[in-house]
Parts: sequence; C-alpha cells; structure tokens
Amino acid sequence: MGEIMEPWHFLRISTDMFGFINRGGGFAALNYAVWEEILGFTRLELQDSQWAAFIHPEDREEMLTEIEKVNTGERDAVTLENRFQHKDASYRWLRWHVASDGEERPYYVVATDITPRKQLEARLKESETRFQQLVAKHVQEAELLHTLMENTPDHIYFKDTESRFIRINRSLADRFGLRNPVEAVHKTDFDFFTREHAQQAYQDEQDVIESGKPIEAKQERETWPNEQDTWVSTTKVPIRDREGRIVGTCGISRDITEYYRAQQAVEYASRAKSDFLANMSHELRTPLNAIIGFAEILRDELVGSINAEQKECINDIHISGEHLLEMINDILDLSKIEAGKMALQLETFSIVEAVEEVNAIITALAVKKDLDLTLNYNQNGMIEADRVKFKQIFYNLLSNAVKFTPEGGKVATQLEVGTTELRAEVIDTGIGISEADQAKLFAPFTQIDTSKSRRYGGTGLGLALTHRLIMLHGGEISVTSREGEGSNFALSIPLQRPSTIKV
Repeated sequence: MGEIMEPWHFLRISTDMFGFINRGGGFAALNYAVWEEILGFTRLELQDSQWAAFIHPEDREEMLTEIEKVNTGERDAVTLENRFQHKDASYRWLRWHVASDGEERPYYVVATDITPRKQLEARLKESETRFQQLVAKHVQEAELLHTLMENTPDHIYFKDTESRFIRINRSLADRFGLRNPVEAVHKTDFDFFTREHAQQAYQDEQDVIESGKPIEAKQERETWPNEQDTWVSTTKVPIRDREGRIVGTCGISRDITEYYRAQQAVEYASRAKSDFLANMSHELRTPLNAIIGFAEILRDELVGSINAEQKECINDIHISGEHLLEMINDILDLSKIEAGKMALQLETFSIVEAVEEVNAIITALAVKKDLDLTLNYNQNGMIEADRVKFKQIFYNLLSNAVKFTPEGGKVATQLEVGTTELRAEVIDTGIGISEADQAKLFAPFTQIDTSKSRRYGGTGLGLALTHRLIMLHGGEISVTSREGEGSNFALSIPLQRPSTIKV
C-alpha cells in the first residue's frame, strides 16, 4: 500500500472549514483559503484570534457551554449550529462538529456553511405562518363555500389554464357518472362531452383567460355521447392569483332544459298565432274591400237612385266596413311585428311637418266635439324613421285622446327635439285611466274597461300597436293618468334608428 496521506493534506483539499482551536479558544491552524472564501477573513485576521468573538452574541453562551462538555470529558464531541460573523459584518450560519482526543490536545473543528438551508427554512416558516393566518381568516368562508358547492344543484367547476378540471362539485360529478368528484381531476370536457361541445367549451375558457373578461349567462346546448342533449345557462370567470395573474377559470352551469323547451313552445305558439292572424286578415280583407266598394257604389247612386232610408242603411254598412277594415289592418300589422316580419321604410323627414299632417286629420274629429287641439314644440328637426308608421303612432295617440275626452275638453301635443332623440307628450283632459288598468294598457286584445269600451268604441289594438311601432323604432312609451283628470302619454324616439332593436 502507498504512504498514508498526512492530515494537513486533508485540510488543503477539503471544501469544509477545518482547523484546530487551542484550549484558550484561539485558532491554532486552519485551512485558511476555505475560511476566507466562506467568511471573507484573511489568514492574518483569523490567526491567534478568539473564535468566540466571531460568534453571534445570542448564540455565544450555548456554544461555550457545549465546548465545556468536551473540555471536561463529559462528551467526546458535540455538534451544534450557530451564526458566525462574516467580514462584511453580516452573519453566516455554520454547523460545527467539535471533538478532542485528550485534555492537553487542541479541539478538532469541522464547520459547514448552512446559510442557504437556514434561509430556506426561514422562508418556509414565514410562508407557513402566513398560510396558517390565511386559513384561520378564511376557514369560515371556505366551509360556507364547500357547503354551497356540495349542496347546490348547479354544476360548479374550477379549471387550470389548459382547461383541465381542478375541482368539481357533487352535482357535476353525478352528471358525469363519477363516484367521487376527485375522479374528474386532470380530466377535460373531451372525456365527458362530444368533441364539438368540448371544443367550444375549451375555446370559451381560452377567451376568458386571454381577455380577462367573464362570459355571463351564455345559453348553450350540452351535447352528450349517446344521450339526449341538455340546455344550460353558463357563466365563466377568470381565476387570479395574489399577483393578479390569471391561473384558471371558474364555471357555473344551470340546467335550463325545461325552461328552454317551454320558451320554444311559447315562441312556436306565438308564431303560429301571428301566422294565423296574418292569414286570416288577408282572407278577410278581400271580401271586405268588395263590401266597402259596393257600398260606395250604392251610396253614390252609380247603379240607380235610392231613397233616404236606404242611403242611411248603406252609409252604416260603409262606416262599419271601414271600421272593420281598420281593425283588420291593425291585426295584420301587429302580427307582422310579433312575427318579426314588419320592415320599416326608413327616410329622413321633418318632425313638425309630419305631426302637423296628423293634426290636420285629427282636427276634423276634434271640431265635432268642440275640443281645443294644440301643437307646441321647442324647435323643428329631422328624424330617420318610417314616415307612415311615425304618423300612425301620433294618429293613434291623438285619436284615442279625442275619443276619450268629453266635449269642450283639451288635447295637446308637445314636442321637444333634442340632439339625439325626440321626446313627445300627448296630453288630454279626458276620462283618465285607473292605476290597475294602466298595467295592461299596452297588451294586445285588452280593453281596460268593457263598459267604457262599449260606450266609446275600440278593439284594444290601437295602443298595443302604437307601443310595438315605437319599440320598432328603438323608442319607449309610458303613461301617467288619474281617473276623471285626463291622461299623459310620453314617448321618446331616437333621431337615428339604432342598428339593433329588440321588440
């Protein structure tokens, strides 16, 4: 065998701090290069120095106590950790192993720099403390959230940025056919839905993640393999960490299948009703126009003379036919609007000029009842609308006001033309409308008081049609009224019709 390496050779090649400390506490011999590399002190600065002077004051007593155990022979060696001063006045954590082979011999010392480990432990402890505080603060909220998630019939789920499930509630687990919600973790919609639906869900979630904006109450069809499809209302929102970074999405889906089917049935019934009324109106108008036409021929004696009594009867036929035709036209228009088939013929025209044309027609009716009919406006202006339908709105409101205002009363139209909209009021001193009847005033085929309708006439279609025509132009209408004191119909219509209208 070769010659055994001398102990000093180990000092020169070791990466730990080795050395000897005499019984007086001074450094006797060290692998100085390593000590300088770790602690910054040179050989001269350490040589013959007292090692206890470099120990942190809070750790010094414990260090000396442990060394004394070796000094007295109570222990052959001790291992301990403490802070040792660095050249820059900071402290490094060192793990010491101190031993001695005799009372007169120096201590053998091996020291390892454990500062990174201590720093990590400190950070972990701080993190754990913050976590415990957070848990303590939010434990009640967490319990409430858990109770809510596990007892709601809605489907609640959390996903990561790759749209993999992190957590789902019991309701969704049951829908997926899972025994435990945990079984869904790391799976995606592709494991449960058809590819088409899963792809759409994935795209929606990626849109939320990229934009940071939620998707709210989206009605969508869930397509399941080998199952009947269901309809849900889904909301998806981004999940953010403490720094505000988006780390996933949270979704809530509510089954609205029964509601959707009922809605579809209602819409189908409404379309069927509108189609029936439209077809019926067309079928009625042809013979009715013939009746009105022949009544005019007879009344004007184009086919022979008639006596006064016959002329009065024929005139009644003509008036009744005109009234019936007006009602049928209203039904047809209302049906077209409800079926989405009413097309507006937009043009730009003078507001005051159009309303004055209506007033000219209404004046003849007002004169018969000795009514004071007035028109007031702040300024003239132009509006983009269907001129015929625009005039029909004011004709219906004004004719209604004249109809229900006793002789000697007043009917006034007030126009306020603004920068973006027309605001108008039709005010009368008529019989007024009860508060209970005002709620159903704009419903089609509804007469608010049958006794009054028999007295004044009417089908309950005029105001309903007026309401729909105003909405079709993107406007609104409201009424304030008291019985016996008259009514005020207030409406607003944009000067330019919006591109999207919901009727």
